[in-house]
Amino acid sequence: MRKLDRYEAELIKSIILDGESVIELDGKKYHLSLIEKPETTVKEDVYADPVLKQKLLQAKKDIVDGKVYSTEDVLEMIEQGEI
Repeated sequence: MRKLDRYEAELIKSIILDGESVIELDGKKYHLSLIEKPETTVKEDVYADPVLKQKLLQAKKDIVDGKVYSTEDVLEMIEQGEI
């Protein structure tokens, strides 16, 4: 990651405030987006939500037991009405 100097930062802010999220440089298009730091960590979320903790423990058990499915497998199960 590169920190922007004052001028560069103001320029990018003005582009975003104008409602633009795509810029073009040297014939290539770039998409600008905001990356925010999450308010909580996964550990905090799991501690606060017992249902989430149970789901993650079940997922871990399923992986250990070899019960894993590819995206294609899941899509096929959905099409066949299995899930």
